[in-house]
Amino acid sequence: MGSGRSTLPARAGVITFVTALAAAGTAVLAAPPAAAQTVTETAASSWAYVDSAAPKASFVNQAGNAPVGAHVYAGGTKHVFKSYVTFDISALKGNPLERAYLSTGETAVTDCSHPRTTEVWLTEPAKKPTWNNQPAELVKATGPYIDSSCPSRQITWTVTAAVQSALDAGRTTATFVLRLPDDQQNDLALGREYDPKAVLGLTFDKVPGKPSGLTVNYQACTAKPLVVSRQAHLTATVTDGDDSYLNGEFAFWPADAPDQRRTVGNTGIGVDQIWADVDSFLAEGVTYVWQARGKDYQGNFGPWSATCKFTTDFTPPKAAPVITSTDYAAQAPPGSGGTGVPGTFVFDAKGDKDVVGFKWDGGYAAADRRGGKATVRYAPRSSGPVSIGAVSVDAAGNQSPSAGYRFWVAANQPGVTCAPFDDFVGVTRTCTFTPYGTTPVTGYVYHLTNQPDETVAAGPDGTATVQVTPTDPQLTYLQLAVRAQLATGYLTSESSETVVSEPGEPEVESLTANPTQSLPAQFRVRAVLPGSVSLTYHWNDEDLITVPLGADGTATVTVTPKTSSWGSFYGYTTTASGVRSGWGGMNVSVASNKPNVTSAEYPEGGGMTGAVGVPGTFVFSSPVPGAVSYTYDFNNGVHGTVAAGPDGTASVVFTPTQSYINSIYVTTKFADGTVSEQGGYTFYVAYSSPNFSCDPTGWSVAPGQHIQCTLTPVQANLATYGYKVDSGPETTLAPGSDGTATFGFDVPADAHSGSYVNLRVWSTNTAGTRSDETGTSFYVYVNTGASARGTATAV
Repeated sequence: MGSGRSTLPARAGVITFVTALAAAGTAVLAAPPAAAQTVTETAASSWAYVDSAAPKASFVNQAGNAPVGAHVYAGGTKHVFKSYVTFDISALKGNPLERAYLSTGETAVTDCSHPRTTEVWLTEPAKKPTWNNQPAELVKATGPYIDSSCPSRQITWTVTAAVQSALDAGRTTATFVLRLPDDQQNDLALGREYDPKAVLGLTFDKVPGKPSGLTVNYQACTAKPLVVSRQAHLTATVTDGDDSYLNGEFAFWPADAPDQRRTVGNTGIGVDQIWADVDSFLAEGVTYVWQARGKDYQGNFGPWSATCKFTTDFTPPKAAPVITSTDYAAQAPPGSGGTGVPGTFVFDAKGDKDVVGFKWDGGYAAADRRGGKATVRYAPRSSGPVSIGAVSVDAAGNQSPSAGYRFWVAANQPGVTCAPFDDFVGVTRTCTFTPYGTTPVTGYVYHLTNQPDETVAAGPDGTATVQVTPTDPQLTYLQLAVRAQLATGYLTSESSETVVSEPGEPEVESLTANPTQSLPAQFRVRAVLPGSVSLTYHWNDEDLITVPLGADGTATVTVTPKTSSWGSFYGYTTTASGVRSGWGGMNVSVASNKPNVTSAEYPEGGGMTGAVGVPGTFVFSSPVPGAVSYTYDFNNGVHGTVAAGPDGTASVVFTPTQSYINSIYVTTKFADGTVSEQGGYTFYVAYSSPNFSCDPTGWSVAPGQHIQCTLTPVQANLATYGYKVDSGPETTLAPGSDGTATFGFDVPADAHSGSYVNLRVWSTNTAGTRSDETGTSFYVYVNTGASARGTATAV
């Protein structure tokens, strides 16, 4: 069985067959194992069967299948069988069992119409059972698990209680019998045979192993107790065969009082490691014994580790150490030694027997004996006033008050000068190093900013001359740092000199007054870095291009912007020796190649002109030559493509179908197949609805009141008027000779007070184009004292 957890190697088992078997049942397969458990399937180590026809014989590991129940073979003799199978369960020793199952397959069934009733029992151990000497049957398994196939390739019984019983009896093997119930053993219709290659599936928890690698404050345990101060950090290494998420517990007690044993849980875990901080439980001057054990995810503990000891010491040394030096005496300027010149410093505990060493600015130095001294070598890194500090340390790590030692270090850093101080990148500078101080100098180690260290030997007079060349155009101010190599082999601290490197970025001039998308644009570049022979440039983020410079140090470059808005032209020059200048360039505004749109009837952004149904001519032109056609799209869905004329222009006639805001979007297609950016054009169409007036006066109308209205034209080429009252039908009117028309209607007699009567009017021209609608609403008011007449404000 697989579960994603560790699996022990299978061990061989035994299966034995005996004639006669038992009652059918239903077993539920074992549930998947919980987290951090071992799952294994163990093969049968042996098997045997017993036969009622041969009551004194034992048939162990016979070839063939394991029989159960009644069978008749050649000669007509009836045989009744029980079969026994034995498994090795030694892997469970010390490891809690969670669940177990026994599984095998049917190889022959006398009659599949009968239910499966085979029983499995744990028996007493039996190496060679016989019919007359059968081992006692102890614990009955649950099952079998009902499988609809017959014969079944796998039949399973749950045997958890049986295996636990064998473990409780101290056994390392478990023997099971497969049999039919007593009242079914002799029924020939119920006989079956099973595969002797049975398996025992086990799910169990492997408890943590015995901890090892015990440490106190990260120091391995020794035969002699470790000494600790107020911190006691205990760690132990613990492993588990099926669990990587381990906890544990620690036990500790005074060495002379084991009855005061205290147990605490771990305060942290790592990879195969647990730890605990037991500081708060400790007393001064006590030797403690401790040990640890692991605890797995299931809550099961492993064995205790070996013991380890530590002794507490909370009292620090009382006095600070005394610091002295014969090489660097505590004196005023000009001082002694120099940077890089080591001196001997002595730390003295003055006989304090608690002191075993000293912590100082350079690390830790052990004392030559308890309460003794430590000698260290220290090379100052800077001149002038310098100090070092130290504290005395006892075996527990307690520290004394600190001591400081102040002394003066003589200046010995070399001098450095460079010429020229300021020049272009790539120009070599000559630099001279001179010694300073009393210690002889054998050479110098130096480097220019961003360059590796180099070494030069000193001349007889201790000086040296080198040449350095700035090569990075992005670095304007560089530092030449130098240290002197002393005859003793040590290096002094650094001296430095500033070197100014002019990047010499080229000057760029645009020769195109108004760069336009898709049209060539020219730039003139003049080199500033002396000796430049080529220009490397790019337009926007396009690839770099390199071109030669003319004898006058200039180059004219042509680029073709692919997009509008902004463009950038930047480049650098390079000398014949490969030195590059800094980047120089400029940003320019790039006009779009989108087409221009104009209309005399409907000017862009102008006032309200024309009307719905009034056509307008829209002219397209391109700021870039080579236009072959224009593709347009009006807001009402009218779209298409029109060819450009010889002058590169084209026009279309458009008749608006809606008033107020209208728009058109246009692109240009050029002879090379490219398409321009999209141009937009917005215009405003005047409202074309007819004017009208109605005769009611006042602010309301009454039910049944007649209303008379007059229409006057606005739309050009007027053909008809139309109106509609509430949800009634649309009515058409012909205009008179003066272009007006009059119509009337009655307020419904059943209109209730507070309601409205809605009127909508429009006109249509001779082309059949309908104008915008306009109208008004009349408020109905019923006055029981007198009839009310009036009109509502038009909307």
